[in-house]
Amino acid sequence: MNLYFQKKFRPVFALFFAVFTIALLLLNSPLLVRVNGFFILVVNGILFVLALINYLRLSKLDRNNPNALVRSMMSGTMIKFIVFGGAALWYALQKKAPIGTYNLLIAMGLYLWYSWIEIGWTKIKKDA
Repeated sequence: MNLYFQKKFRPVFALFFAVFTIALLLLNSPLLVRVNGFFILVVNGILFVLALINYLRLSKLDRNNPNALVRSMMSGTMIKFIVFGGAALWYALQKKAPIGTYNLLIAMGLYLWYSWIEIGWTKIKKDA
């Protein structure tokens, strides 16, 4: 991997490993019973893989064409919705138990945080 990839992708790595360590601590902690640590680990892993795919797709994009940039971001959002919709349906059918409000709120927060980082990749810095 080149240095540019590592520099631009560093916030995603930091977010992934921070959430990963917090979720691992929740697995062994009897204090927060309402939060399913394994569920948070799976959501974080899915979001990390989707962010990697979106980054690779955005890095090959022509930055001078704003229509292509918008189409690329919209397709990335659609891919995330389809993957998360399928994962939620699969989890609900397999688990046969309520997922939990706190788990869903944490998953939505992670989704928004990863999306905010991905939108930051599309910013074009103009020379002053």
